Amino acid sequence: MVFESPASNLVAGDTNGSADIFRKDLLTGEVVRISTTSTGAEGNGHSNNVALSADGRYAVFTSSADNLVAGDTNGKADIFLKDLATGNVTRVSTDGGRRQVGGDSDKALISPDGRYVTFESYASDLVAGDTNNTRDVFLKDLFTGAVARLSTSSDGTGGDGDSRSAQISPDGRYVLFESNATNLVAGDTNGTSDVFLKDLLTGEIRRISTDSSGTEGNGYSYQARFSADGRSVVFTSRASNFVPGDNNADYDVFLKDLATGAIDRLSTTSTGAEVHGWSEEPRLSKDGRYLIFASAADDVVPGDSNHKYDLFRKDLVTGEVIRLSISAEGIPSDDDTGYGIDVSPDGRFVVVGSRASTLVPGDTNGQIDTFLIDAVLMKNAPAVVAGRFVELRLATGAASSVRLDWGDGAVDTLSPSGGGANFSHTYAGSGAKNAVATVVENGHSWSVPYVIDLVSGQMTRNATMMDTLVGSQGADRLDGDAWANRIIGQNGSDRIDGRSGNDILWGGAGNDTLIGNAGHDTFVFGARPNKRTNKDKIVDFKVKDDSIWLDNAVFAKLGKKGSEANPTKLSKSFLAIGDKAKDKNDYIVYDKKKGVLLYDIDGSGKGKAVEIASLSKNLKLTAADFFVI
Repeated sequence: MVFESPASNLVAGDTNGSADIFRKDLLTGEVVRISTTSTGAEGNGHSNNVALSADGRYAVFTSSADNLVAGDTNGKADIFLKDLATGNVTRVSTDGGRRQVGGDSDKALISPDGRYVTFESYASDLVAGDTNNTRDVFLKDLFTGAVARLSTSSDGTGGDGDSRSAQISPDGRYVLFESNATNLVAGDTNGTSDVFLKDLLTGEIRRISTDSSGTEGNGYSYQARFSADGRSVVFTSRASNFVPGDNNADYDVFLKDLATGAIDRLSTTSTGAEVHGWSEEPRLSKDGRYLIFASAADDVVPGDSNHKYDLFRKDLVTGEVIRLSISAEGIPSDDDTGYGIDVSPDGRFVVVGSRASTLVPGDTNGQIDTFLIDAVLMKNAPAVVAGRFVELRLATGAASSVRLDWGDGAVDTLSPSGGGANFSHTYAGSGAKNAVATVVENGHSWSVPYVIDLVSGQMTRNATMMDTLVGSQGADRLDGDAWANRIIGQNGSDRIDGRSGNDILWGGAGNDTLIGNAGHDTFVFGARPNKRTNKDKIVDFKVKDDSIWLDNAVFAKLGKKGSEANPTKLSKSFLAIGDKAKDKNDYIVYDKKKGVLLYDIDGSGKGKAVEIASLSKNLKLTAADFFVI
C-alpha cells in the first residue's frame, strides 16, 4: 500500500518537515519512504498524489523537491518515477528531449503495461505549439521519452480551458480526462466541465458526459475512471438530465457504457432510490461488481445520522449497499471519510483517508489518516465481534464445484477459482460447529467432515465421522486416505483402495476390485450379483479385522432387519462353507477351495448359486464376518 503523509515519525530520519510518500507492507508492517533520491536521501520538498504500476514495481508521484534528481532547477512541482526494486528515480515531466519544463505538473498515473504515464501540467514547453496558456493533459512514453498533448480536438487544436485528471485505458488505446474546454468537440455549449475520451491511434475525441442519446449534460462532470475491461466509465456529475428521475440537485455517480452509450446512476440506495447529498470519488473493482464511493447523503443506508462524508460499497449485481466508514463495533465516523480512495481487484479491501477519530481505537492525532477497510468483515461486523462469523478458503485442485454444508441448515455452493474457493458464514452462536465440504470433479464427489471452532479460529478434520468419496458412472480408481472413508464406486468396473483407516468400500455395479488395506474395513454388496457383469474381487480380506455387509434389498432371503446405520448380524444358519448349499437356508456360500462367495436364493443348492465376489482361498470365515443392511 502506498500513501502520502506529513507525519515525521513513520520512519527514522524524517526531518524534512514536508509531506512524503510511503509504502507499507501489509504482511510485515514495514514502512518505507519512497519520496527519496536514488541513494535514499530525503526530498527537500512536498510530495503527494502517488500511484502504483499494475505490478507494484513502480510508483509515480508529484513533488516540489529539487534534489530527487540532478539538474532540477525549474522551481516547479514535477512528476517522478521511482523504481521500488532498484531505488532509481527518474523525472517524468520533461519534454521529448528530456529537458525540464517551466510549469507545475501533477496527478500522474501509469498505464497497465508500465510504458506510459499520463499527467497534467501548466507547462507550455512540454510540446511544441502549446499556446493556450492553460492546464493540459499529457502522455509520456517512458521508453522513448516522447510527449504528446492529449487535451486537443481531433484536428490537434488545443483546448480553450483547463484539462485535468487523465487516465489511460487498460488496453492502452484510449485516455479519459476532464476539461472545461468548449472546443474539443462540436456542440459543447454547456459552459462547464465535461469528461472526454481520446483515441490515441486515430486522434478522435468524444464527449462521454452525455445522456444515452448524446445530449450534453447540464452540470459539472469530473472524476472519470475506466472499468477494468475498458468498456465502461464511472464518473461524477451534477447534471440532472442523464437519467430520468434525477431530482436531487446533487452530484451523483454515473456509469457510461462506451459501446452502447447507455448510462446509469449508481449512487442510489439498494432499491435504486435517489439519495440527497453530494456523492463522488467513484472506484470500480477489477471484476466490475463493486462500486466504492463517498457521499454526504444520510439516506444511502438506514441509520446514517452522522451528517458526515461516509464511504460506501455498492454491489452492482445485487444492489446491496454497505457503509464502510464505521468502526467494527458499529460506531459511526465523527468526521469526513473519502480521501485518496483505492480498491483491491476483488472489491474486498478499500484504502481511504479519513479525518475521523472513531474508526479505530486510540486515534488521537487529529489528522487525516489512511485506513485499510475489509468490506467483508465490515459487512458482518456484529457477528465478527460476537465470534459468530467464519471465513475460510478450501483448496479444491481441479474441482469444478465445491459445496459447504455449514451444519445449521445453510448450504453454499461455489465454482472454484485459482485452485480454491472462499466461503464465509454467520452462525447464530459461537463455539464448535460441524460442517461438511464436498468437491465435485469429472463426475466424482468427495465429502469431508470438519469441525469449525469459532473460538480458536481453527478448522480441523472431524475424526469421529467418515468422509464419502463417490465415483462416476464409469470405471474409476478411487483411493481413500489415512482417515475413515466411505467409498462408493457406483457403476463401472472400479478399483477402490481404502488405504489407512477403518473404511467402508461399496463397489456398486460392475466388476470391481476392492482393497481394504490397513484398518478395520467393510466391504458392501448392494447391487444384484452377476458372474459376468457384477462380480467383485476383495483383494485382502482379513478375517480378524474386516467384515462384509449384504444389502437385504438385493439379498432378500437374509431378512428385513438391518440398515447401514444399524447392521444386523447374519444368522449362523444362513452361511455354508463348501462348494454349495446343503439345506434349505444356506443362502450365503463360501467355497474356500476356489475362494468364491456365492448367493443361493433357494438356500438348498437345487438352483445355481450366483457368484458375488472372489476372495482369498481357505479363509476361516464365520457368520460373525457378515452383516445385513
